Amino acid sequence: MQTRSFAATGLTLAALFATSLPALAAPADNELQQLKDQITELRQSYEARLQALEARLREMQQSSSAAAAAAAAPPAAPTPSAASTSPAPMSAATASASAFNPSIALILNGTYANLSRDPAEFKLQGFIPSGGEVGPGKRGFQLGESELSLAANIDPTFRGYLTFSLTGENEVEVEEAAFERQGLFRGATLKAGRFLSSIGYLNAQHAHAWDFVDAPLAYQAFFGGPLKTNGLHLHWLAPTERFVELGAELGSGTQFPGNDTGRNGIGSTALIAHVGDDIGDSASWRAGVSYLRHRAVDRAFDDVDSIGVAHTHTFSGTSRTWVLDGIYKWAPGGNAT
Repeated sequence: MQTRSFAATGLTLAALFATSLPALAAPADNELQQLKDQITELRQSYEARLQALEARLREMQQSSSAAAAAAAAPPAAPTPSAASTSPAPMSAATASASAFNPSIALILNGTYANLSRDPAEFKLQGFIPSGGEVGPGKRGFQLGESELSLAANIDPTFRGYLTFSLTGENEVEVEEAAFERQGLFRGATLKAGRFLSSIGYLNAQHAHAWDFVDAPLAYQAFFGGPLKTNGLHLHWLAPTERFVELGAELGSGTQFPGNDTGRNGIGSTALIAHVGDDIGDSASWRAGVSYLRHRAVDRAFDDVDSIGVAHTHTFSGTSRTWVLDGIYKWAPGGNAT
């Protein structure tokens, strides 16, 4: 009896296992079909996108070909109405003409002098008369020395300027007339024409920029006023943190202490060196040395001796002058005002 029961139980388990196999196989078949369907959908989607991109590419190629053909075709003649209403294009010469218009500056300089001595009797004792602008000027109100300046850039490397001096005696003089070649090499500028020499500190500045009415006595005694040069000036500014400036000048040397010799060649030479720097935020300094050489031939001047007899003196030779200059500026916080 026990043997039969075990056999019946084994048959029952085998039947149950056999009936459960189809139930387990059914979910696996469903998942496989779903994967196949998803792959098919992706393939169809990518094919549709590829077809759309290919169609867009063909449209762009056709548009590009049409634009190239239109650019190659000659322009059609404008109709009379279009030609009359559309403005004419501005030419390059008209557009750039304003760039060559010179800048103009007019500086009026008036003075008033209250002098205890007659300025007509002024004389620098112990110095050869230079025949230049020596003395304090006339008494009372005077026009002074006014200036009319014109300047313009010729091209990116050349610049020209012209300055007229209008004196109180109704005279017009050419103060400066020169052109500059900038960027000759790094930090270098070449100047040619008539210009104020760069010797010392004040000589290159115009009278209206001075802190005093007249030039220092040293300029009056040795040069007869600001020294002007007709010639060439080479200027080099060193690309350093400290201010370093070197210069050389070649000129005709017609101004005192030279004169118009009537000869060819160079009548004056000058060598210039300046250095300077800042001291904190409120102070700065500059020092310099200059050397000048002038040639004179029969340079004449009139004088009166101790007993009142007039004499005419002449000088022929070479005049050499050394100039030392220095300045210290202090301005609270760097504000010069």
